[in-house]
Amino acid sequence: MANHSRLPAERSRRILGDLAETLGCTVDVFFDAARHNEVAMTEELLNLWFSIKDSRARHRILDCARTVKVEAATREQT
Repeated sequence: MANHSRLPAERSRRILGDLAETLGCTVDVFFDAARHNEVAMTEELLNLWFSIKDSRARHRILDCARTVKVEAATREQT
């Protein structure tokens, strides 16, 4: 494991570098506002999903998501 015991800023850069290397991306990914928003929405969606215990409600949500996907694909084709 890498040594992260140096100055805080240097330590942060090293940790981000290690994370980026592990994930196979560049450090810039962590600072991309659009990507951050996408990740935040994904996190919210998963949190909402896990908070819903009723399987029928989950099926309705999946049906809705599938419908939205088809509608979006149709718009992209035109």
